[in-house]
Amino acid sequence: MNQFVTEWNTWRDSRNSALAKPFGWLSVVGLHWLDQESTWPGAPGTFTLSDGWVTVALESGTKAGPAAETFDLMSRAGGAAGNGGAAAGNGAGNGAGSGVTRATSPSVPSDTSTMPTVTERLAAEDGAEPTPERPQVRVEDNGFSAHLPAGGSLNWFTVGSVLYELIDRGGRIGVRVRDSKSPLLGKFFEVPAFDPDPDFVFLGRFTRFDPFPTHTIETAQEDLRLQTQAAGTVTFETKQGEVSLLATGCPKTGLQLDFHDGTNGKTTSAWRTIDLGVPNQDGSLVIDFNRAVNYPFAFTSFATCPAPIEGNVVPFDVTAGERRPPFFYSEAGINVPFLFYVWWDEGSAEVTRPWYSRFGLDITILNPAQDEEKVSLVGFDGVAMSGGDLAPLGRKARSRLIDVATEALTSRIPVIGIGAYTAFVIQAQRELRSQQGYDDGIDAEYEASADRLLIVMNNELEPTKAGFDVVHEDASGLLYVEMPFDIPLESERTEVEDFAAAMEAKSPITSWQEFDYRMVALIRHHR
Repeated sequence: MNQFVTEWNTWRDSRNSALAKPFGWLSVVGLHWLDQESTWPGAPGTFTLSDGWVTVALESGTKAGPAAETFDLMSRAGGAAGNGGAAAGNGAGNGAGSGVTRATSPSVPSDTSTMPTVTERLAAEDGAEPTPERPQVRVEDNGFSAHLPAGGSLNWFTVGSVLYELIDRGGRIGVRVRDSKSPLLGKFFEVPAFDPDPDFVFLGRFTRFDPFPTHTIETAQEDLRLQTQAAGTVTFETKQGEVSLLATGCPKTGLQLDFHDGTNGKTTSAWRTIDLGVPNQDGSLVIDFNRAVNYPFAFTSFATCPAPIEGNVVPFDVTAGERRPPFFYSEAGINVPFLFYVWWDEGSAEVTRPWYSRFGLDITILNPAQDEEKVSLVGFDGVAMSGGDLAPLGRKARSRLIDVATEALTSRIPVIGIGAYTAFVIQAQRELRSQQGYDDGIDAEYEASADRLLIVMNNELEPTKAGFDVVHEDASGLLYVEMPFDIPLESERTEVEDFAAAMEAKSPITSWQEFDYRMVALIRHHR
């Protein structure tokens, strides 16, 4: 293994370890924006907002303590244990709460904008250590109070396994909830990534702006926009020509590159970021897309990550760095990530694609003839492959689908073949059984009639519980279901509750929309 790959593997191990920390980004389970007085089901108390200070009055019987960051602020302020002793006076003024800054590892970006404050930037350019404004804290009779600087965050207090974080984003104050026992953290293994590729490493040059221009940017929250400053341009030569993008951060403390590219929404999240470090004195630096990482919004809907400055688009597909994680946490809980290789007509695909999300399945859709990268099934709760004709598929595409089906069967996760693509599930099962020493004695494969669609799945699934009739089970353990072709695409039913009721009543499937609902129910039931 060469040094390039070895160093990348070491970096990736560090990245995965950092994500797996008890109160890291995978522990986030909620975000609540505060009004003058706010609470919510399961809240530890009532939060009030006044003159920039947030106070929580704890519910009777709730046992809470300051988080490590708050405790450090209290200690540095000369606080003693007891009522109110953690603050100097009333906690206001420049001297209160000069605690530590929460450092962000280059491999684990935060969900804040990378805009340096004027104080930080001028201090850095003078060669001094940046001294950003710190949060202020104090202890109340029945709770805690805190005041944040603009754009700040504070790991505030804990209740059992739950940490409450206070954030300021664009002048809005919120409480983010982190739980060290979150289901996403318990499920995490690693972030999927492309294989390291030296062709995605470029030598670039940085040209700073003076002054830094300010840009308004979108964020991962639809109703939140922030402002960031561009520190300068990063320019590098590629096979497609010269590329010039805007970098944020500070030249003296570290630059960051947020970017879009053609893989977004397919194999990668909506945007990614790279830590560029500090450029050399001549402005040279390395842009290594193999170390492009996901912002926290790729893992949780409760992040406020900054989007790239408008126009920061790499003009080629960046098949390097981290892929889109298959796991995600939202108000509905942890998602059901599912990998779907499909080749039907595009019109049908455009209609059916939104159904999966509505029915509770987080689908990653790939075209087996066009998406050539191998995708690990780590983190996925199942895989399906569907198509009406094998003719468009070349030898490599067919081999890739057999490999995917084999990995699913070996890992004992659900795998479903639909239409002509049942052949790949069947072949994978036959080869796997043969390697394991079984002789199932299957001389002829089951065939559906000309007006019926064949669906084949492994026996990890229980299709009868989703209202499917099993028409055949072969000696290898595969289950066979049939569907009529001549049913409408969309159902007359409109509410998810109506689809559920029809399934519970074992009503016949009368549309492809109902078929998709029951397939989703099949996967969710298995989970």
